[in-house]
Amino acid sequence: MRFVAYITSLGLLLSLTRQTYAQGSIDGFMRGQRKASLAIFGSQETYDTYYINTTETKNPNLGTVTTQAVTVVGTYGLGYDLDLIVSAPYVRTQASAGYFPKQEGFQDLTGTLRWEAYDYKFGKTKLSWEFAVGYSMPMQHYVNDAMVAIGRGSQNLDGRTLLHFKAPNFFITGQYGYIRRGQVKLDHIVNTYDPSQINPNSGTKVNVPDVTELIIRAGFVSKVVNIDVWGQRQTPHSDGTNIGPGIPFPTNAVGFTRVGATAYLRLLKQFGLTAGYNTTLDGRNIGKSTQINAGLVIGHWTANN
Repeated sequence: MRFVAYITSLGLLLSLTRQTYAQGSIDGFMRGQRKASLAIFGSQETYDTYYINTTETKNPNLGTVTTQAVTVVGTYGLGYDLDLIVSAPYVRTQASAGYFPKQEGFQDLTGTLRWEAYDYKFGKTKLSWEFAVGYSMPMQHYVNDAMVAIGRGSQNLDGRTLLHFKAPNFFITGQYGYIRRGQVKLDHIVNTYDPSQINPNSGTKVNVPDVTELIIRAGFVSKVVNIDVWGQRQTPHSDGTNIGPGIPFPTNAVGFTRVGATAYLRLLKQFGLTAGYNTTLDGRNIGKSTQINAGLVIGHWTANN
């Protein structure tokens, strides 16, 4: 269950420049002391419409943008109430038209510590309160200022809090997070956009807007199958630009509303399969995408946690 929710979270993320950072990297299901799990999954997301600010746009010189990724996620219980989560994606993205070169490579390595601060039990139900802090950074140098890119290239600090209610066959989780993003360095000097977004000392370092995020997830849980649905709202917190001539893509303020669902089937005690779907309802400076994903989960799993 924990991995299913986590896999879903990783599948949420899409931008004109994609990032698989620590957003949504926590859920309400703690791993447990000295218990480990590994998930390997693939995803494909596409869009032929994107938002300039909040206006939907199609570009015949871009066509359909397709992004495929293989992501490895490992979780280890450092203690009864403390988990370490690490993820690393390999991403390939390309457009069906125009002259945008295909981008491919390792994206951002993310590490997250998740702490269950409080745990209240009422009969067969449980209410818990968690906190998490995550950090992500590019695993290699990649193009970050392009219409088709695998990420923004920034270093990110992600702080979150989460409330989780669990009944025998039902759960609902709500979390709120703030993502602080560092500056990124472009491979050229920029001087034709909002001066507040550039470091005047270099001319090549630009700010990446911070964001806030709200995620609500609810689902059915059993010993063999579970299904959950979720909604995610990301909102730019700091000032940013909109897509336009001469505007660096990393400085654009990105926001979106997205919904999705995930199913998990346990084949054996230590093995399970997962699949998911999500779509974008509205956005700002982001692709109006849909995504499918599927993967293998290896490790201890129980719906009673």
